[in-house]
Amino acid sequence: MAKTSTVTENVRPQRIGDSLWSIAFVWFLFAAVSFLSSQVPAVNEPHYLCKAKAFETPAWCKRDFFLRSANAHYVFLKACGKLTPHLSLPALAIAGRLASTLVLAIGWWRLIGAVVPNGRETAWAMCLSAVLYALLSQLGSFSGEWLLGGFEAKVPSWGFALAATAEMIRAQSSLRLREFLLAGICAGIALALHPVVGGWMAACLFGMGAVFQWKRWISPPAAANGPARTVASGPWQLLVFSVAVVVSSLPGLWPAIKFLTRQTASSDDQLKASMIQVFWRLAHHLDPTHLSRRQWAYAAVLLIAIAIAAVSLKKRAARSGSESSGYSALATVFGFSSLIAVIGIAAGWHSQSFAEMYLEFQGWKIPATVLKFYPFRTFDGLLPIVAAIGLTLLTLHRLSLPQSEKAPENGGIKTRRITIVGLLVMCAFSMAWRQGSPAPPGYTAAQFEDWKQACDWIRANTPKDSLILTPRESYGFKWFAERAEYVCYKDCPQDAKGILEWNDRLWFLHDWTLKSSGDAVYSDSDLKELRQKTKCDFVLTRILGPFESQPLWSSREWRIYAVPVEN
Repeated sequence: MAKTSTVTENVRPQRIGDSLWSIAFVWFLFAAVSFLSSQVPAVNEPHYLCKAKAFETPAWCKRDFFLRSANAHYVFLKACGKLTPHLSLPALAIAGRLASTLVLAIGWWRLIGAVVPNGRETAWAMCLSAVLYALLSQLGSFSGEWLLGGFEAKVPSWGFALAATAEMIRAQSSLRLREFLLAGICAGIALALHPVVGGWMAACLFGMGAVFQWKRWISPPAAANGPARTVASGPWQLLVFSVAVVVSSLPGLWPAIKFLTRQTASSDDQLKASMIQVFWRLAHHLDPTHLSRRQWAYAAVLLIAIAIAAVSLKKRAARSGSESSGYSALATVFGFSSLIAVIGIAAGWHSQSFAEMYLEFQGWKIPATVLKFYPFRTFDGLLPIVAAIGLTLLTLHRLSLPQSEKAPENGGIKTRRITIVGLLVMCAFSMAWRQGSPAPPGYTAAQFEDWKQACDWIRANTPKDSLILTPRESYGFKWFAERAEYVCYKDCPQDAKGILEWNDRLWFLHDWTLKSSGDAVYSDSDLKELRQKTKCDFVLTRILGPFESQPLWSSREWRIYAVPVEN
C-alpha cells in the first residue's frame, strides 16, 4: 500500500503541472484566434457592450430607443455594466475576451478530462482537440454560431456549459450526487449568462442522464461491477441536477421569464414581431431555408466525422473489454442537440417569400415560436467541438504513449505530437489572420477610417443628448460617437414592442428617402419634416443627397448635416 501511495504522490504534481500548462496553452490559443480574426470592436461587441453601458448609466445615449428596449441577458449586462464606469468600451472588450476565453479553456480542460481520463493522455488530447476546434470553427458553421471572435454572453456561457457536460459525464460512471450537483450548478450559471445557450444545454444534459439511467434500468449492473443503488437512485440524481440548474440560474432565469411573459404588445403584434425577427432580421440564423449549401455541406462532413469516431471508439472499447468511453456520453448530448435542430428544421421549412408569409402571419405561429428560441444554436456550437474531440481520440490512438504511468515517454511519439500540434497552431493562426480585416463587412479600409473620423467629429462637436440619423451600414456608431441613433439595422431589439418600432422606423426612413429624393434634392423642408417625425438633430450619410444646405463636416466618404429647427 505504501508503494502505491508513493507512486500516486509522485504522479499528482506532474498531472497538476500538465493541467496548468495545457489550460494556459488553450487559453492562449483561443484568445489569439479571437484577436487575430476579429478587430476590437468585433461585429457584436458594440451591440452588447453599449447596451451594458446604458444599463448601468441610463443617461448615456438616453435617446437611443434600442438601448432603452427590454433586456434579455440581465446577468451579462449587469456584470459588464458595473465595469463601464472604470473601463472604456475597448478595454472592456479586451478584458472580456481574455476572461471569457479563460472560462472556455477551463471548461475545455474539464471536458477533455472527463472524456480522456488517462492523466498522461489528457494534456495532449486537450491541446490537439483545441487546435482542431480552432481550425474547424473557422472553416464555417451551420447557422452562424461562433465562440472565437469577440466578447458577448454566449462565450462564457459555453465555457460553463462544457464544464457542466464534463461533470455530467463523470456522474454517469461515479453515480455520486456530487457530480450531478456540480453539473447542475455549472449548467445553471451558463443559463443565467445566456438563457438560450444554457437552457438548451441543460435540456441536452438532462436527456443524456435520462438515457444512461434507462440503460442501467434495462441492464442493471451486478453488485460486483457497480453500485447496487444505481436504478433506485437514478431519478433522485436527475432531480438534484434539475434543482441545481434552476436555483443557480435564477439571477438570469427570472428576468428572462419576466421578459417573455410581460410583453405589452397584443398577441397579433407579438406574432408579427416574431415573424420579422425569425424570417427577416435573423433569417441567416433561424430560418433553415436561408442556410446555404456550404453550411449544409459543412454540417454533413462534421456529422460523418463524428459518426466515424463514435463507431470506431465503441468498437475499440468492445475489443479491449473496457467500459464505453466518455465520448459516447458526449455523443449522446450531441444527439439531443441534433434532435432539437431536426425539430426546428421540420417546423420552419417553407417555400414562400417573407412577404407572402407575413400577409398570412396567423398560419405561422408555431414555426415562428419554435424558431425564435434558436433550435440550431446548440447543435451548431457542439458540432465542431464533438468532431474535434472525436478526431483527437482517433489520432492519439495511433500515437499512443506507454500505458504505465511509470513508463518513460517515447521520445519519437512525443516529438511527432509536438510537431503535429505546432503545425496545426500555425495553420489556425494563419486562417485567423486571413479572416481578420482592418475594416468591418461592407466597408473598405478608407471608408472605415473616414467613418471613425466622422464619429469623432460628432462626439466632439454635438450635444451629448443629440439624436443622429445614421446610414443603414452604421457600424459601432454609439461605440465611437457616444451619441444616440434614431435606428440601426444591426441593433434590433428583442421584445415585440421594440421589434415593431424598429421595423416602423426603418420603413419610415425608406419612404422619407424616396419622397425627398423625388425632386433630385434633399431640401430644408425635407429635413424639417424629418425633425418633425423623428426629432433627429443631425444626419450622417454617405449616399443621400445632394442637400440644399451645406454639410457641417465632410470627408471623402461621409458628410454630416444639421437638421433645421422648426420655427
